[in-house]
Amino acid sequence: MSTLEDLDDLERDQREKKDEGDKDDKDKKQSTGDSSKDTEMKDAAKKEGEYIDLEILQSSTRDVVNRRRLLENELKILKSEYARLKHEETTMKDKIKDNMDKIENNR
Repeated sequence: MSTLEDLDDLERDQREKKDEGDKDDKDKKQSTGDSSKDTEMKDAAKKEGEYIDLEILQSSTRDVVNRRRLLENELKILKSEYARLKHEETTMKDKIKDNMDKIENNR
């Protein structure tokens, strides 16, 4: 099992490799003269960073993993509740339809 420091080191190394790769790609694209796409990607990266809450950015890896696990569990519960309510809705609609047919037959 890795420690938090090891995980942080791995994440930092991955970011540095990505940044180096991005610099190489930028140099290649600038030489071809395709700068409009670079601008769009920079904007997308800025917008993506805005969605991450400051609290999450300051949390440890373990806290983020725990929060993700809690959200996944809550999502499972909500999906289950949705399925139950959908089943109840179809059951009620079937009962209403049967009752309407009974009313029609009694007239």
